Amino acid sequence: MKIKKMMVCISAGLLALFITTYPTFAQTVFPTGTTIYKPDEAYSTYILISDHSSTGNHSSAVVRATSQSPDDVRLIDMNGNLVHTWKVDPYFNKRSRLQPNGNLLCVGNDLTITEYDWDGNVVWTHKGIGSTNDMRVLANGNRLLLAHEPMPEAFQKQVNDVEIAPWWGPRKRGSEETQRSADLYEVNLKGEVVWEWHAYNHLDLNRFSPATPPGDWLHVNSVAPIPENKWYDDGDERFRPGNILVNARNIDTMYIVDKQTKKVVWEGTHNYKSGMSHSHEPEMIEKGLPGAGNIILFDNGLFTRNRIHTGQSFVVELNPVTQEVVWVYETKGYANIKFFSKTMGTQRRLPNGNTYIAEDNKGRLFQVKPDGEIVWEFVNRGGTTRPAPIPYDFTPQLRALPTPEELAVTPPNNLEWHLEPDVRRE
Repeated sequence: MKIKKMMVCISAGLLALFITTYPTFAQTVFPTGTTIYKPDEAYSTYILISDHSSTGNHSSAVVRATSQSPDDVRLIDMNGNLVHTWKVDPYFNKRSRLQPNGNLLCVGNDLTITEYDWDGNVVWTHKGIGSTNDMRVLANGNRLLLAHEPMPEAFQKQVNDVEIAPWWGPRKRGSEETQRSADLYEVNLKGEVVWEWHAYNHLDLNRFSPATPPGDWLHVNSVAPIPENKWYDDGDERFRPGNILVNARNIDTMYIVDKQTKKVVWEGTHNYKSGMSHSHEPEMIEKGLPGAGNIILFDNGLFTRNRIHTGQSFVVELNPVTQEVVWVYETKGYANIKFFSKTMGTQRRLPNGNTYIAEDNKGRLFQVKPDGEIVWEFVNRGGTTRPAPIPYDFTPQLRALPTPEELAVTPPNNLEWHLEPDVRRE
C-alpha cells in the first residue's frame, strides 16, 4: 500500500518549529534528543549510533558534537540515554556493525577494518581492503569487505570517451579518467582472501551517469547477503541465501551476485516518481517480518531525472520478482525537503510492521507506522553514519541489563509555545 497521507514532520505541534529552525534550512537552533516517543505504538530497541564527523550540523554545533567523545560509537535507548560506548579510531565515517557476541566491527583509516570487544579492546584487524561504505560479517564468520580499486589496464582500455549532451559536455572516461571498480572480498579470520568478485568482469563498463565525479563509475555503497526467503523456497535460484545484493549508487541499479558462480543473476531498480536516485542500503526483508522477501531501500533523491523527486528522499519497498513498488514512505508537497538526506541513510523493517529510518545528513532518526505516522524520533547532535536498531536481547551483555524505561515524549504545541526574550526568562 502506498502512503498518500502527508507526513507530519514530528507532530502537528512542532511542525512550524521544525520548518523554521531545522538544520536543513541552515538554522542554528533546533531540538535535539528524543522529540517524540509513543512506547505503545513504537517497536522499542536500542540504537547503535555514531557521529559522521567531529562537528555538528553547523559551525557553532561543536559544543554539542564534543559533549561526548567525537570518536565514539555508542548505544542509546529510545529516550536517548547512553547505554554503552566504544572508543574507536578517529574517522569521519565510523561505519560500524554490532555482532551477536557483543563485538563491534568498524571501518577505520587507511583501509583498515577493526573489531573491538564489548570493553573496547581490539581483537581483530584487517588492512589493505576496505571502504568507508560497508562491510558485513557472513554466516560462516568470514567478513565481506568492499573496495573501490582502479580497474586493471586491460579493462580501462575498454572504456570509451563520449560526446554527450551540451549540458554536461564531453567526458574522457577512457583516455583521461582512471575508473574505479567495485570489488568484493571475503576474508577469513586469518585475513586470507577466500572469495572475490570484481564488477569490471560482469557489468557494462560504458554505462555511467554524467552527473557523477570522474572515475567514480559505480560507487557501490552497500552489500547485503540474501537471507532465507520465500522466493528461493519456491525454486527461484536467483535468490539463493548467501547470494550478495550489491547497490551501484551511481547508475541507480541493484544487482544480485550468485555467490557460487559469481554471475549477476538479478538486476533491479524502481520507477516511482522518476525512479531510483542514488540509493543506499537495500536489503531483503527477513523471514518472519512484515514484507518478508521484499527489498527495502533508502532512495536519497540526488541527481534525479525529474523535479518531482529532487531534494526528496523516499524509503521504497519493492517485490524483487515483479519489481512492483508495494510501499513508500515520503513527505508530500511542492519543493518539499522535510525528509531529505543527500548522502547515506538507512532503513529497517521492524517486527511490528513499523519501519525505522535514519536521515543521516541531519542526524534525524525516526520510526513510522505503515500509514506513515511517526511514533518515535531522535535528533542527534550532528550527522550520523547509518545507525541501526539493536534488539534488547541482541548480545549477552545486553541481556544482562534491565529493560530500559520507555517514557513517552510528547512535543509541545508550537502554536502556544515560543522562546521568550532573555529578559523575560526566569
